[in-house]
Amino acid sequence: MTKTKETKKNSILKNFYPDYIFEKVEDIPYELISKEGIRLILMDMDNTLIDFKGKSTKSLKKWIKMIKSKDVKLYIVSNSFSEEKVKKVSKELGVKYFYKAAKPFSKGFKRVCDSFPEISKREIMMIGDQLFTDIYGGNKFNIKTVLVKRINRKEKFIVRFKRPAEKLILKHYYHKEENSEKCKV
Repeated sequence: MTKTKETKKNSILKNFYPDYIFEKVEDIPYELISKEGIRLILMDMDNTLIDFKGKSTKSLKKWIKMIKSKDVKLYIVSNSFSEEKVKKVSKELGVKYFYKAAKPFSKGFKRVCDSFPEISKREIMMIGDQLFTDIYGGNKFNIKTVLVKRINRKEKFIVRFKRPAEKLILKHYYHKEENSEKCKV
């Protein structure tokens, strides 16, 4: 689903609105990535790429392989404090990682982006399942944002605590959108 720039610009909640919403990462078409001129994709890990047990899907691996074949760089940007966990997922998916990113603060975004001085912010996209970390952080850093549905309902307490507020923001977002029934998160 495409986000209208008009709605994004005029709302108090604009920093929490994603540019796009998809059911899952692998539903994001390369045509959209190409059209937006994206050369670097930052991805949240927990509940975006892997489930609560640390499992990813074959379709995600296929999507990652296809995106990498198009010369788009992929990077995991995770708030996880467990380097072993992030490193394991990174190795399994064949992408680099940055852990303890402290999203929504700019630290993680800036650190990763500084590794790619040839890529401008307008060529970067953030994909994640949480409005208050992934989307808000990406929007504050002034990059494209994509919200995906969380993989599993089982989450850490702090994340479960934020979900009702996210629902209210998304309700406002969907109320502003014409085709909102297509992309319920």
